Parts: sequence; structure tokens; C-alpha cells
Amino acid sequence: MTQLHQSKIFANGSTTLPKPVRDALGVRAGDSVRYVISEDGVQVLKMPPEKSQADDLTLREALDAAEHVMDNNRTLLRDLN
Repeated sequence: MTQLHQSKIFANGSTTLPKPVRDALGVRAGDSVRYVISEDGVQVLKMPPEKSQADDLTLREALDAAEHVMDNNRTLLRDLN
């Protein structure tokens, strides 16, 4: 099934991966992605987790909580528009 999602690029070059994209990649707050540019286009791939972050339960819980707050804020902002 093909899905289309978009996100805004901010002045500093950062963007937020839409939740369906994060889910499809299997990434969470604190994970890294790799961008592969080729003649066929651009691919976004999940990077293997760094052992130090993946094994730090406190850090993972804090990052998951921050991701949840950000998702809620995006929902609230979308409802205002």
C-alpha cells in the first residue's frame, strides 16, 4: 500500500518525520536515520542503535515521553488550524 506524507523543513534544516513514517521505519525518539541519495531518488533508512543509548532504559523512557508530548502538541496545533 502506497502512502503519501509530508513535513515542513525549518530554517535550520530540521524536519519532523511524520508518525506513520517513523512507525514504518521502526524509529523512536533518539534513534538515527540515514539518507541515501542515488540516481533513483532518496531513501530514508533506520540506523542500527548505538549500544550506549539502546541499553540506557532511563534515557529511552525520557525520549519516549518527549516523543509523546511532541505528538500531542502537533495534534493540538493541527486542531487550531
